[in-house]
Amino acid sequence: MSVPLPPGPEVPYFPPPAAPPKRPKWPWVLGAALVIPALAAGVVLALALGRASSSPCLDKSQEAPCVGPGGTWISADGGIRPRDAAAPATTSPSIPALAAPTTTEPALPEPTAKDYSVDLAVVSKQCFGSAGCNVVVEPKLTFLGASTLLWECDITYSISGDSSGELIETAYSQGGSSYRVDRTVMSTRTTKVAPKASVTSVSCRKP
Repeated sequence: MSVPLPPGPEVPYFPPPAAPPKRPKWPWVLGAALVIPALAAGVVLALALGRASSSPCLDKSQEAPCVGPGGTWISADGGIRPRDAAAPATTSPSIPALAAPTTTEPALPEPTAKDYSVDLAVVSKQCFGSAGCNVVVEPKLTFLGASTLLWECDITYSISGDSSGELIETAYSQGGSSYRVDRTVMSTRTTKVAPKASVTSVSCRKP
């Protein structure tokens, strides 16, 4: 049961204060999403700068082992030592070019008379008592040098023992030990004469 208030001055009415508006949470989330990657990038950059500044290499962006000053070598532990065979090479070794085999023929001197010897083989002999003999001889040439494969030569030789005096003949070298010769018919004064021959001159040319 309500009791009526006694009459009196009226009390003014004040409405209750309004509740403060709620702030949205998304700005904080956005700020955290931006700040965290920036901090991570800063840490990575700081580590990279610290590592580069501590590198003993000439190029601070490199890490040991690397080439040091004055041709030295900086090892992985930062020590400086001379470059030697044990140090890793920084360049590939050059491969020498293979030289083509030469096909130049050996320089053999031109044969001379002293490079040959000649003997006479008696092919036939007919004697006439004290009147002497008719003799047919054939030269046998021998080369005393290294090789005559590079030369063709005219070999002149003399034969002694003929009753008319010295006989001059020529043989032909066709390279190597191949010769073209002619037989010689001669007359001796007695049966005791033995014909002999010797090389007097040689004329050679390249085939």
